[in-house]
Amino acid sequence: MDQADAIIWATALGIGGTLAAGLTGPLLQARASRRQARDQEAFQVRHRLRDERRAAFATVLDQCEAFRHSINAAIEARMALEWRSEDAHWELWQSTDAALGALRRAATNVAITGPAPMGELADAVHAAAARQAGVWRMRLDLDDRLVQNAQADSAFADARRQFIAAAEKILALPTDEGTRHRGMLRRSP
Repeated sequence: MDQADAIIWATALGIGGTLAAGLTGPLLQARASRRQARDQEAFQVRHRLRDERRAAFATVLDQCEAFRHSINAAIEARMALEWRSEDAHWELWQSTDAALGALRRAATNVAITGPAPMGELADAVHAAAARQAGVWRMRLDLDDRLVQNAQADSAFADARRQFIAAAEKILALPTDEGTRHRGMLRRSP
């Protein structure tokens, strides 16, 4: 091989290397860009789901308060001496029934947004509220009604506490995941 052939081969290899680098660089960059876009989209979906869950969980708690307010008004009226019949205080039951319906819808929203255990806990909260309302619709003497109400109220408070504890765990963002995503989002393509 003479010197001219070596120059030609060196030039060809240089051109080939340049072409290979020119082709693989953009391919690698395109692959990295697609991966980053996929990761960004997954992060946004998780973030949106977390926000939807937070709103659904908060609605359950808001409806718990609305129910508590309406049932307390019905209990106070029932305990008052002027209570004559259920028909005389239908507006109190109407408010309580509306609060139970809103709590049922909120529990359904939690079941939809998930996860499944949260839906079950939301259903347990609704069931406990319905039991407490049912105590005041039964034909019982006042002492029995008060005993059953205390049990139902305790069950409602426990179900609510369990729901809150589970919601806090689900909504807590692990710090390593948050740091990883924040770092990923700052990277330039």
